Amino acid sequence: MKIRNGFVSNSSSSSFVVRRNEWKQKGIKSVEVSILTKEQDKALEKFGFRKTTVHSPHQVPEFYDKAAWKKESDYLEKEKKHAWNWGYETTCNQDEVMVFLIKNKIPFVASTHYGHESYLYVPKTDSLYCGINFGAIIETYGVDGYLLDRKAKPVQTFVGKDWVKKNTY
Repeated sequence: MKIRNGFVSNSSSSSFVVRRNEWKQKGIKSVEVSILTKEQDKALEKFGFRKTTVHSPHQVPEFYDKAAWKKESDYLEKEKKHAWNWGYETTCNQDEVMVFLIKNKIPFVASTHYGHESYLYVPKTDSLYCGINFGAIIETYGVDGYLLDRKAKPVQTFVGKDWVKKNTY
């Protein structure tokens, strides 16, 4: 976890989606296959992830209201829907959430820093991909303030365990 001293004026918002299931083709019909173990489901719930039907991290904030999440969760339980996902939103310290997910080998997609970056983690290969959203960054910092000075690459790839080492404080 990052510890900050003094006044923080540049807090950001990050959202995460963890898919629980995917559909595989078996013969002529599609079959729902679980991606997560029961232990991973329990760990996500304990960490604070909530049930949702959203598929994109950009949709998570609209469901973050507790009443909306409760309504969504009740609907999923009532209808016995199994094809739901886990969603999570945080301000600042998205690294703590990413460390948790990577250490637990949980695949995720995230929108961080108000949509400036998108992350995708693939546990099978321990690969973490970061895509930079230049449009959102240009809107915030301008071309000179970001692109020209830093020569940012649009997509970066990290080994999950190495990223965790660098971002654990």
